[in-house]
Amino acid sequence: MTDSSTVLQINSKKQPKWIKYLILALPVIISCFQTRSLDNDFYFLYSTGEYIVKNGFPFNDILSMHSSMKLVVQQWLSSVIFYYVYGFLGEFGIIALLYLCNIGVCLLTYRFVSLITGNGLLAASVSALANILIFDPFMVTRPQMFTYVILLSEVCLLERHAQTKKVKYLIGIPVLSILLVNLHAAMWLMLLVFMLPYLAASLPVHYEPMKISPAGNPLFLFAAFAVSIIAGILNPYGTDSMLYLFSSYGQSDFSLIMEMASSSLSAGEGRIFFILFGAACLVVFFIKQRLYSVRFFLLFAGTFLLGLMQIKGIPYFLLFGIPAFTYMLKDTDFKVLLKPFKNLVTKRVKALSIIFLICALGFICEGRFITTRNIKHDKLEHYSHLNDVVDILDKSNEPVVLYTNFNDGQYLEFNGYHPYIDGRAEIFLAKNNKEYDYFDEYYRIYKGAAYYRDFVDKYQFNYLILSKGADCYLYTSLLNDSDFEQIYDSSDIGLFVRK
Repeated sequence: MTDSSTVLQINSKKQPKWIKYLILALPVIISCFQTRSLDNDFYFLYSTGEYIVKNGFPFNDILSMHSSMKLVVQQWLSSVIFYYVYGFLGEFGIIALLYLCNIGVCLLTYRFVSLITGNGLLAASVSALANILIFDPFMVTRPQMFTYVILLSEVCLLERHAQTKKVKYLIGIPVLSILLVNLHAAMWLMLLVFMLPYLAASLPVHYEPMKISPAGNPLFLFAAFAVSIIAGILNPYGTDSMLYLFSSYGQSDFSLIMEMASSSLSAGEGRIFFILFGAACLVVFFIKQRLYSVRFFLLFAGTFLLGLMQIKGIPYFLLFGIPAFTYMLKDTDFKVLLKPFKNLVTKRVKALSIIFLICALGFICEGRFITTRNIKHDKLEHYSHLNDVVDILDKSNEPVVLYTNFNDGQYLEFNGYHPYIDGRAEIFLAKNNKEYDYFDEYYRIYKGAAYYRDFVDKYQFNYLILSKGADCYLYTSLLNDSDFEQIYDSSDIGLFVRK
């Protein structure tokens, strides 16, 4: 078997290196024109990190009003990192950290495709496409930005082992296991899942359409798999962190969270997802005729199912499924495909094409800038209204028993309050907190399926911050309740106080 680095060197001689570098730089250039802001989840992550640094690991909730809930801080290391970075560099530091992870994702995707195909130009193109598609909206100031880097590092190591059968490439995987279970435990099992295609590919497969030559050493791979499981125990919450995925996803009530919904053509991300899958099917059935490779087929099919089940699974299809599919294009001679058009490509056409591409890049950057600027403006306006409410709460002469909705709770926690609920949806499930299914209760109020007064009186809220959109039922009900008075009103929220 030819070493992939040799293949890459041979291929790189055919095209100027600057073309690959330019293509790789495109998504980074475009991302610089996107106006970024802190994600909502940042605020509870920061508050959690602050608590851990000052008090140690909590095992009961320290942010919401439900202080007796059992707690597993599955993102504890990310929280601590965010706390220190924000403390030293503010919002700029967090955004800079996001961009560094984005560059890492772009380079690792390039490396992964290069290992698969040995074609640097194809690798740069696929990496640029994937990076452009995930940076908005999937690359945000959450632990998932570390997760993408870790999982891409893993598949690069696995692919090198598959090609060389050298054990040294597997040594780093248990280290990645330790990092992932502490940075983002909810996705730790994915590290093991991504090993399964390579484990399967290391065994001989006697099936005609599949490539039967084993890739990698099964003994070494199983050993790395086992050691990675043992390494996962090295976290403050033990097996609870390792199995966090099973108690955090698949809830039907989570459908109100956009990223947890099933992918469909109604969302832009869903349309891109299905278009790319359709294009891949066309290549397989009508253009390419070659043997499949077990590991790449399983990576493609597995990440497709992941993206099909939930919108938040789409970036894994873009970063792992599409690169795995490039194996089908491995031996494609693109110069032959372009040969019929060779006579049409004159110097004038080349010049016009360059001008067109520059203009297209300009329009894309302008569009991204305007869209993200407007989103940030709306978000900052909303936080401005919340700050007005915080000023009112700070002047209260009595202890504040506060209701906020799922989206605003973390910002109030960031400001020192303990609201009814926040964006850590899985924390409020009974099977996690061992106390009560607060998320189900919240969902019933959100849908207007429970009587508002029973809910409000149960917790004796004396202040309620209500969104005119998300809290429509509560908002309308309290406007007509003589026991409550609206003392603050803005375009998006209102503050009610119990008389």
